[in-house]
Parts: sequence; C-alpha cells; structure tokens
Amino acid sequence: MKEKKWRIELTEHQLMLIANCVEDCHRFIGGQMELINSTACLKHYRELREKLSKLQPLVTPLLGPGASYGWNGGSCPDDNQRKFIAETYYLYREIYHQLTLEAAKDMDMGWCVYLGRTLTCDESGEPIKVERIE
Repeated sequence: MKEKKWRIELTEHQLMLIANCVEDCHRFIGGQMELINSTACLKHYRELREKLSKLQPLVTPLLGPGASYGWNGGSCPDDNQRKFIAETYYLYREIYHQLTLEAAKDMDMGWCVYLGRTLTCDESGEPIKVERIE
C-alpha cells in the first residue's frame, strides 16, 4: 500500500528545531544519551546529561559505556531499533544538508560536512523533499 504524502510549511527556525529534535532521538536510540540539542537550554543540563547516561544499558544493552551504533544502526541486533536509527538519520541529515546548500548560496561555507550528500541505506525510508518556498 502506498503511503499518503503530506506537505507542511515552516519557518527556517521551525525546520531546524524539528531537525535538532529528530537528531536527538536518533542519537539517543543509537546509544548517545545526551539529548544535547534539547537540553542545552536547561539550567542543569550537565546534571541531566549525567542522569541520561545511566539509561544507556537499557537502550543499547550490548554496547559498552560511551559506545553507539553507527548512522544506520548497522550492527544493532534489534530490527525495529535499527530501522528507527536509519530512518531518523536520513531525516535530520537531509534537512541539515538542504539548509546548508541554501546558506552556501550566500556565503562561503568552506568545508562543511553538510554540503556532502546524505548517506542512505535500504532502511532509510522514502526520500524526503526539502525546498525553500520564499
């Protein structure tokens, strides 16, 4: 069955906020517990980061402290978790890529990782379309 498609209109700030939150989810499920984009604005983010790190054995029980699965969840034994890692990487990374390409029209970005093509894999999901409308 073909999935329904949706179009939403956002400001650049809103789009970046969504990408940051999706990146946090991607990294958390992959073993990087910090939620840095979401918690950096909090007064006690360092204490929170320490407490979040204690969840790592529950989220990624086969990985040691400080370890995480790669961008596509490649070695993750849990199919659902691996798929989530792959799908969320593609979403946030492609948003960053398109925003960076747009910014590069007006300024020299030098060497910026987000100028490069977004990596994909079989579990990345259907490609998304991110385009500036005004």
